[in-house]
Amino acid sequence: MFRKSTTYRIPIAICLTMVSFFAFSQNNFNCEKAERFVPDLKKRIAKISIDNPEAVSLHYLFVEDMLEQMSDFRKNSIPNLHFCDQIDYYPTIRRCDTLEQQLLRLKDTLEIQRHRVDTMFYQMAVEEIELLDTALAEYYLDRSLQFNPLNTDALILKTKILFDLGKYDECIEAIHIIYNEAPLLRRHENEMSDFTALFYDHLFTMGDSLVKLGHASDALPIFQTLENFCHNMPTSYCNDDYYHGIIRSKSGIYESYLTIAQVAWKRKNYDLAYKFLDYAYDYQSANIDEIETSSKFINFINELESRRSDFNIDNESTQNAPVNEPKLPETVVTEEVPTDTTASSPIDITPRPLVMDTAQQLIYDNLIIDALYNLLNGQTERAKQHLISAKEMEDCNCVKKDPRVQLLYEEFYNKSKKRKK
Repeated sequence: MFRKSTTYRIPIAICLTMVSFFAFSQNNFNCEKAERFVPDLKKRIAKISIDNPEAVSLHYLFVEDMLEQMSDFRKNSIPNLHFCDQIDYYPTIRRCDTLEQQLLRLKDTLEIQRHRVDTMFYQMAVEEIELLDTALAEYYLDRSLQFNPLNTDALILKTKILFDLGKYDECIEAIHIIYNEAPLLRRHENEMSDFTALFYDHLFTMGDSLVKLGHASDALPIFQTLENFCHNMPTSYCNDDYYHGIIRSKSGIYESYLTIAQVAWKRKNYDLAYKFLDYAYDYQSANIDEIETSSKFINFINELESRRSDFNIDNESTQNAPVNEPKLPETVVTEEVPTDTTASSPIDITPRPLVMDTAQQLIYDNLIIDALYNLLNGQTERAKQHLISAKEMEDCNCVKKDPRVQLLYEEFYNKSKKRKK
């Protein structure tokens, strides 16, 4: 009896254990969550994009996560689906197979797309150019070059946009990368050949026209930009026309100082005449090999030098010092110069650091040019207004000061005080 009862107890114990195990599994398995898995996954798959370069890399990771979740669902959920009365077992298996195949195809496609994101952004830029949205096109090109800095098509299109926007220095930087780093096909070489010819001809014509109009100071930076352009091009690409343009521009600036000195001399403003003569000397000294002195000024210069001692005016030029800009001679502040006499506390003379603002600098430079041309044409009141505006702009500490502003400002101020007396 003892042996017989022992024999029957073992299978019964095993059965009871299995029943309790399955009951435990059923009680802990979330049928509602399992039922939602396939529909939720289908919705997430529908949101995956293979055409948006902004999202391709991220969506590739999303697809990998969904494949991992599908694998987990097959391993841990499908064996327990028969406990869920509301779930059709075999149709659910078929839907899982379909979604898994769809995810694998998406993964393969996104794998290809994420290695051509730069090309996708470039194509979007081309479309925006056709729609005349240059700003958005430039954004897409920058995004393209973030993924591939040597995308030749994107670099070429960017040079054209920069050229149209007048950003010539940035354009030259892109040209340098194209010719020295980017892979060039025959079509790229042909396209760049046409573009660089256009670039050179456009800037040279613009600089040449400005010199002929008497705007040598505006022409000089254009010819210097061409010089930078030619240094970034293959050897012997440029002729020496741009260098002659630099000489003509610098000679024009030099002669503008002499012209102002000549006008001041005729108006018997001898102090101003000698100051601008010395400015001309300084500028000539700083550009000794790039200035051609016109014969029409030689007699005038000789006349001023022969009479310098008559006016007790020393030669204050800095001919022997290599300078980039004519410097304002040191002057002693007298009662003739307006000063702030109301300040009673110590003045902080620590110079503020210059924070250049390109847009403000351009306005400032144009005010000075307009003032000088108005002065030469006898329009003193208009010249004075331009100088006052330029003087006010100097307070922002965002422009590189031109010493001529202070000099002419003081000259106008002294004349007005003499009239009042």
